[in-house]
Amino acid sequence: MQIIVRDGLEETSMRAVAEEADVSLGLLGYHFEGKENLIVSAFQRAAERLMEITQELLDAAGDDPLARIQAGLRSFFDDELSDVDHLQIWLAMWAVARTNEDVALAEQDLYERHAEVLRDAIRRSDTSLPEEIVRQRTTDVIALQNGLWLNWTRWGNYESLERGLALCESIALGS
Repeated sequence: MQIIVRDGLEETSMRAVAEEADVSLGLLGYHFEGKENLIVSAFQRAAERLMEITQELLDAAGDDPLARIQAGLRSFFDDELSDVDHLQIWLAMWAVARTNEDVALAEQDLYERHAEVLRDAIRRSDTSLPEEIVRQRTTDVIALQNGLWLNWTRWGNYESLERGLALCESIALGS
């Protein structure tokens, strides 16, 4: 991932990764079929880290539905994931997903896993909600959350982030 950020997606090579990791090109080739496989693995690792952070925040939130909504929303804004390097990685991965089915599937898997976290929290906040309303609120919240993340990683405006997260919470709760 560091090489993708430093050199750009097109210039990233197996040789550069091997040199950076201080392993032989043969060993790297043994574990990854090629550059695209390596890129898919990098994306999957970034996605796994995001879900690990989300789970840590959910565990800390306990059973409180509002706290779980906040945890699901705020996991994207963890300091580890909210920097320009991660912005470059995600933008590169989104671009690759347009032409690489494996990356597209990994991206879809991450979206579904994150959406399920939010759907579950929204369901718990009001058990009488029809499933269609839960899904609509989840989709709306994720769309706004993605925009907030892009804005946050580019400009770092804390007040704007907090207003946006409050709006996400309001949408999730239907208030």
